[in-house]
Amino acid sequence: MTRLLLLIGCLLLAPMGAAQEPCDGLHASPAWSQGLLNDTARVLAGLAASDDSTLASQIPPAALTRHRETMTQAFARLRERQLAAVSEFAQRELVALPPAPRVYYPFSGPDALYLLSFFPTASNSLLTGLEPVGQVPVVYGLEVPELEASLAELRNSLEEILAFSFFRTNDMQVDLRRSRFRGVTPILFAFVAEAGYAIVDVRYLLWPPGGSVCVASAEAMSAPPRGHLPAIQIDYFKPGEADFRRLTYVQADIGDQGLRSTPQYLDQVRDFGPQVTYLKSASYLMHKSYFSTIRSLILSESGTVLQEDSGVPHRFFDPRLWTVQLYGRYAGPIALFAEWRQDDLARAYREAEAGPLDFGIGYRHRRSESGLQLYRRRSTE
Repeated sequence: MTRLLLLIGCLLLAPMGAAQEPCDGLHASPAWSQGLLNDTARVLAGLAASDDSTLASQIPPAALTRHRETMTQAFARLRERQLAAVSEFAQRELVALPPAPRVYYPFSGPDALYLLSFFPTASNSLLTGLEPVGQVPVVYGLEVPELEASLAELRNSLEEILAFSFFRTNDMQVDLRRSRFRGVTPILFAFVAEAGYAIVDVRYLLWPPGGSVCVASAEAMSAPPRGHLPAIQIDYFKPGEADFRRLTYVQADIGDQGLRSTPQYLDQVRDFGPQVTYLKSASYLMHKSYFSTIRSLILSESGTVLQEDSGVPHRFFDPRLWTVQLYGRYAGPIALFAEWRQDDLARAYREAEAGPLDFGIGYRHRRSESGLQLYRRRSTE
């Protein structure tokens, strides 16, 4: 009965759920054991596997001791300092969103952590970054020193987001290409497990030019055919609940030049139909002329945009089309991005009564310096 319910739940998921056919000339994704997937995610997150876990019996406990202690402490500090306040903000300020929204998170890297904290009921999420997809990690069959070193590499990749709420893209790309547990997949696994969800299934996907999304092999993620975008799709659920969710990460260059080479990305986002777009630590890229295509896509397709100031510039939200609620304060960009200060956003903060923000977010990661903006599309009636 449980397997039947899981299958029904996955079939009812929103767009991009029809990608069942293997890509031409390529092997399909392997058939995963749900128990193995979920136990792998828990090991990566520093959580104990279930008592009847086959995986637990294959890993020497000594190999996991330091990882569990370090991750437990790091996540506990983060929940106390950040995530508890993020969840309270979401419950208080995002209640007008659809009950199970489709959330689009461009420039995300592997940051499922804040996505799941802001939007815990999201039915379908689409993340995008330059970081490689990688593969579902194999954590058994390794000698103790190998496994300890691999888990230490994972902790190193997580260090900045756990401390500052964002990844550094250049550093992340290097880390994720040279680690044993390569790509964003291990990090996505860890964050999904830490948020209290169980993983049901995983698929490697390719987004081909002018065609339908298809199921591919792990090898295709590191060397996709020319013009194809590699992606991974993770189906997950909260134990005890009947809601099934899907998270898709696609590796793509979404600057204007990159989108000219892979225009199928735009079609897939439109088919996805984002009800909410979330932007954080986006390097002020959409303040530049050569990221105008993705900026226009967000403005045309989104019903709601939640961001800090590194996302879409405030001036592009026409007040005839959008309402805005401000939170925290606008301290301007950090020194690295000083040229992208927005005088109109500073004026909006001076003239409006901003709501409270009890956590730090984005590059201004100190609570006293952070701000968020919530834009909602006006009714067309």
